[in-house]
Amino acid sequence: RASSSSAGAAQDLAAAAGEYFALAAGRLASNRSSSAGGSQIMNRFVHRILKSSTASSIVGPGVVVPSSPSSPTGGASSPAAARLVEEIRNAKLVYFGEFHSEPRIVRFQLELVQEWARRLASSSSSSSSSSRSSRPTPRLHLVMEHFSVDMQGMLDGYQGKEASASSDSGDGEKPFPDDDDEAFEELVRRYKDDFGTEGHDLEVLRDLLTFCRGTTARDGLGRCEVRLRGGFVPRNHAARLNKECPDAASKRSLLRELSEERGYLPKEGEAMRGALFEEGSDVALRGSPAHALLVRSLMSGEDLYAPAEEGGSDREGGEDEEESPLARLLQAQLLKDHAMAYRIASLMLEQSSSAYDDRYLVLAGFAHLKHRLGVPERVSAYLRQEALAHPDARRRAVALDALLDVSRPPLVGDAVKFGGKGSAAVGCQMLYQASLEDSYPPLVEATEGAPEDGDPDELERMKGKMVKDLFLRDPLRLDEYIMKSDEISGPLVRFAGGVAAFEHPCADYLFVYDENDDVVIDDSDLEANAPARDDDAKEETAAAYERVGRTAGRRGDALKARAVMSQIGYAADDIKYVGDDDIFNFQGVANPHGVAKIRPGEVVLDVGSGLGIDSFLAARDCGADKCGAEGEGDVSAPFVVGVDLADSEVKHASKRAAERGYIVPQRVRFIRGDAEKLDEALAANNLHPEKFDVCISNGAFCLIPDKRKAFRNVFEALKPGGRMAISTTTVVARGSMDPSFEWPVCMRMFASLEDIKPTCESVGFKNVRIVDAESPMEGMEIPTADESAKSNQRFKIHGRYADQFAFLEDMDMDSLCKVVTVYGEK
Repeated sequence: RASSSSAGAAQDLAAAAGEYFALAAGRLASNRSSSAGGSQIMNRFVHRILKSSTASSIVGPGVVVPSSPSSPTGGASSPAAARLVEEIRNAKLVYFGEFHSEPRIVRFQLELVQEWARRLASSSSSSSSSSRSSRPTPRLHLVMEHFSVDMQGMLDGYQGKEASASSDSGDGEKPFPDDDDEAFEELVRRYKDDFGTEGHDLEVLRDLLTFCRGTTARDGLGRCEVRLRGGFVPRNHAARLNKECPDAASKRSLLRELSEERGYLPKEGEAMRGALFEEGSDVALRGSPAHALLVRSLMSGEDLYAPAEEGGSDREGGEDEEESPLARLLQAQLLKDHAMAYRIASLMLEQSSSAYDDRYLVLAGFAHLKHRLGVPERVSAYLRQEALAHPDARRRAVALDALLDVSRPPLVGDAVKFGGKGSAAVGCQMLYQASLEDSYPPLVEATEGAPEDGDPDELERMKGKMVKDLFLRDPLRLDEYIMKSDEISGPLVRFAGGVAAFEHPCADYLFVYDENDDVVIDDSDLEANAPARDDDAKEETAAAYERVGRTAGRRGDALKARAVMSQIGYAADDIKYVGDDDIFNFQGVANPHGVAKIRPGEVVLDVGSGLGIDSFLAARDCGADKCGAEGEGDVSAPFVVGVDLADSEVKHASKRAAERGYIVPQRVRFIRGDAEKLDEALAANNLHPEKFDVCISNGAFCLIPDKRKAFRNVFEALKPGGRMAISTTTVVARGSMDPSFEWPVCMRMFASLEDIKPTCESVGFKNVRIVDAESPMEGMEIPTADESAKSNQRFKIHGRYADQFAFLEDMDMDSLCKVVTVYGEK
């Protein structure tokens, strides 16, 4: 339904990408049961994703399970994976530190791979047909510790690819079966019988590996290829270095074999060889004091996050004896890190000239990635050495670009769709380590009050139910209790202030999951704890405002509208400019213009523009009301765009804008769109990201179910340096609305005042301020209604359900709710 053929084609292609991944996911629809329960929806267990830079969760309040074609079981993806991909989608390289063979982690990894691949495919397909042919196909390389570099030929065969030139491949085996289950069983057989060195449980990886196989089995529009890559030196070689090399000569011989003969490490003469050994040595693999300290702490249990004044720690890593057990263990660990880092760096450099848009996801044990030491540290070292020492200038430039890519956070928004910029690290932590029973009062009471002769299993079940209830009812409060734990906040937030003084957090994002197999979330839990379903609330909102728009042409109470606008901060000049023919159609909760400070010549976006009143004022302030129609082809400042969910309101606002003498649509334009899909609405009207100087909104955010997504969309619509002024009503404190009452849907959708600032910061806004709108919920002096408007039968949102919500009359609404204007800069 796009307004132009090119936009329509882009939407068709994006839909094709979604269908493609639905088909690939459908290959897995065997509805296998899982230990975490429920095969319809992924991740039906207590889990949160905490972000180091904000010390809060990236998944906001409310457990909402959206419909998505990307689930391998044909159900829905968890919000957690979608939100994480939203954060890291522009990255070139992502590290994922896991605990091996944990089904919950693997299911989350599967969702992460599916969602990232789907986003890459969708962005590829949404380009215009003229540019799509020249743009490379996205390709996601999954570099896995679970497979050695020697197994690359086997993996290529499993995915139906010819063996890569860099692998030993030619295992002489017949091709893998077409049937996915038979192919997987054959993969397991070869993994064990033909190699037998790694010993990982592949069964837990079945769905992940099958999905990756499926994405390379078809051609089609919007395709993103997922390639499996062996990433580790075979385990037996690390064991040889630790146990079978008592002297320098034996170490030298082994390391020569691993580099010159097997290619696991840089060979003599390669530029990257300069990053392999410590200065002045040809047997001691290069590491860092911080890494040595981390490895030592993994063995000793030393607390590296305690404040430095509470005790010293040997920053050089402890034992200096070259042949101590710790030193040998460290060298074996470094061999694995160097081999994987060399593999990753080489892949990035080799693929830089390919016809693909290549991204990389590294799956390895958390100990190899924590604090960006180990593998990430060595990747940077190898790329740096290549950039400094390779004899070819072009190769040096490519290596420098790759080094810069892995040395910065991913770019936010749609600025980079192809190639990827930045890197991110994801880690894992079990919930029990947060010690909630020592901090969450109900758990404390349950633990302390348990009878000595009671059933311990029953106590654990009760504690599990309490944690689940907290997760479903108030997940942000769960985050607060998790962050109180030293085991979580030390590595994630206080990493630089501890005795180790790490440069980076343990991970940029920490996946905290409940490992209790008896605590699962089923449909009844979701229904009972979903106070306002996204789709239901949105449909109710749209239907109500469609009726408002259809009666907007009937004259309303101008006297009352003037009084309201005056009391919530509009000046007399504003009210005069709106005029008698439109004043009664004012909709809003505050005055965003005083915070936005729109300047002449700016391009303005009004989200939830309603019947157009605030857009008209914006047109006055930016000068769009006085400009002609030159520059029709693209956004030409000054310009105002209003977006609203209700088609009838869009039509009324457009009609009134033309009647007021504005140049429509070149200077003032109203379009239909959903704030949660703002990018789609703008694209369908040939309006592209990063076009707007300022975004205003007056009341619409009250009724948006996914506030974070809406703020993210506003961020992406703004130019660099742009700003927002979003007026909205909030609930003063989480948990203040008694669940025994049936609250109006609008109040159930209000954001919590304390959540708004971290939400905006988490999507990228800077200098975020929450400005008191000084717009009281009670006590306004409203004049008697204009008698001439009483008989016009205009549809009104408020007042229709007065009897149902009569209990609000007895409440102090100003203590319960607060109107604010949210300011932020891009």
